[in-house]
Amino acid sequence: METDRRRTTMRRVDYARYGPPEVLTIVEAPRPSIRPRTVLVRVAASSLNAIDWKNRQGRFRAVTGLWRPRTRQGFDVAGTVLAVGAGVVGFRTGDRVFGLLGNFTGGAFADEVLMRPGQLELVPRGLGFTEVAGLPMAATTAWQALFELGRLRPGQRLLVNGGSSGVGHFAIQLARAHGAYVTAVCSDRNADFCKALGADEVVDYAIRDFARDRDRFDVVFDVVNNRSLVQVRSALRRHGTYVGTTPTPRLLWSILTTSQAKFVAVSPRSDALAAIRALVEQGLVRTHVERVYPLEEIVAAHRDAERQRTRGKLVILLDERP
Repeated sequence: METDRRRTTMRRVDYARYGPPEVLTIVEAPRPSIRPRTVLVRVAASSLNAIDWKNRQGRFRAVTGLWRPRTRQGFDVAGTVLAVGAGVVGFRTGDRVFGLLGNFTGGAFADEVLMRPGQLELVPRGLGFTEVAGLPMAATTAWQALFELGRLRPGQRLLVNGGSSGVGHFAIQLARAHGAYVTAVCSDRNADFCKALGADEVVDYAIRDFARDRDRFDVVFDVVNNRSLVQVRSALRRHGTYVGTTPTPRLLWSILTTSQAKFVAVSPRSDALAAIRALVEQGLVRTHVERVYPLEEIVAAHRDAERQRTRGKLVILLDERP
């Protein structure tokens, strides 16, 4: 979509109530205006994350107190800088950028979005908007879980429960690039996929329970959140860490009662984006894009996402130019 600077409105995905994918609509919304210390980005592509469809379902109402939707859809941004506000350094008009909006903000499923410089990084050399759109939230989540919470070190053993998922497929690659030994838990149909990403070992959850094996891990990263610390404690080494991605009551209780349990509440981090960008440019990390949807097919994209059978990422295309 060619941006007409004379237009006062833009497309944006919105929803007025929690419910099924059909509650999502594309509305005409006012275009954002540049402000000091902000960057205005024309969004070329974004991607779906679990938080998008879980927010739409109302999964986090009790946690956030938001009994009516206030968080807009879309958190990943890949696009071009349209304008730079006063006080911004490091970015200029025309830069190709990617970044992450805050968990309780959203709004990337729109033609334009206003961001802070600390939420952005330059697009890795040689990467298109479709591929880079899948990076920000999923790769940053994996980064924070492994290296900030799990304190994963070279030579240690990591288990990723949900290795073929958006976050999981980045966790495998980041850990391998860091020199860790990686075991991925997935279905049999995704075993080769996880091995190609760099997993040293693959466990088919249909025939083996990793928590009952003799293997011990320094970090268990539970991307799909279908286990608890109590269930996997026997799979952890003495000072091992269990990291979950959803603040379930049992995870929150474990965090209160032991230092072994952690919850990754992903947040925009320019240092993480810069490190991820460097690994992409070195060929050590890549985005697997399972499918691309135009913005007009956002309902279908949500239907596919909540089935939780996607390898890698589902991308939402807003600007069809290369």
